[in-house]
Amino acid sequence: MRLLIFLLLIGGTAAAQHTLTLNSGEKMKGELQSVSDGQVSFLFKGNTMKFSVAEVTSIHFTDSKATADSPDKRTGLKGVSYVLEGRSISTTPAFENLTMKKGIVSVAITVDKYGNVQKAEPGAEGTTTTDDYLLTLSQKAAQSTKFNKCPKCPLQMHGTITFTY
Repeated sequence: MRLLIFLLLIGGTAAAQHTLTLNSGEKMKGELQSVSDGQVSFLFKGNTMKFSVAEVTSIHFTDSKATADSPDKRTGLKGVSYVLEGRSISTTPAFENLTMKKGIVSVAITVDKYGNVQKAEPGAEGTTTTDDYLLTLSQKAAQSTKFNKCPKCPLQMHGTITFTY
């Protein structure tokens, strides 16, 4: 706890790139928003995540800007963001979480030049759950997404769609 507070005092949090390491070994790059009442608030791929201080092993501070240069894009749909350079969503993902389950699922996608999602693999970097229901729901939602057509784009482009439940 004292190390964490010391790092906060010397590192600052003004729109910087941070790496949060959890006890599980998972590393997340994003922006530290706050540490208060034993909770760490961390902006990761456009989603605010909260962890107890006991879950955090370390926070590494760097000088690069995270929020101004972040490639994540919002879809206009609450809890959904994507990264696919030069492309925009023409048909938003269709999904509904009918449970009280919570977590973040990042889905690695392959999109053709016609905007179709050819492949969707849940569990990419940034995923915080192993729940089969949320993983399957996210995979189906990613597959239902349609991107803009791009005749000059490569035959296949790779990116991610992140769902926050």
